[in-house]
Amino acid sequence: MKSILRHLFLVFGCLHLVGGPHSLIQAYAWANMLVDYSSESSISQAVTDTFSGEKPCALCNKISAAKAAESDSEQEPAPLLSASSKLFQDLYPPTIPTLHDPFSTPFPEAIFASPADLISPPTNGPPTPPPRC
Repeated sequence: MKSILRHLFLVFGCLHLVGGPHSLIQAYAWANMLVDYSSESSISQAVTDTFSGEKPCALCNKISAAKAAESDSEQEPAPLLSASSKLFQDLYPPTIPTLHDPFSTPFPEAIFASPADLISPPTNGPPTPPPRC
């Protein structure tokens, strides 16, 4: 039961991110347009007519008007800050902290051995194991 609720919450969250109820109604409108246009012509032509945007149905026009009205209402100015948030901003002003170098002297430069120093001269061969008795 918990997993079903989690999946439903996930689906509704995704639907909200892609446009909320407008996306559900748009999917319904596209399905109806596909059915209507496919009865008049071929499936490929119906898909082209549905998703081209040249022949929107009445429901598509209503959805676009509702989206435009919603975006206009979202562009209204934000309300003034509440007293508690104003107090918080007074106590902790939004400044960018600067970091200072804790070391006043630079680090010494690392010196690596050259590859010629790492190569050892050849020996008489690999070590031999002790003899077995």
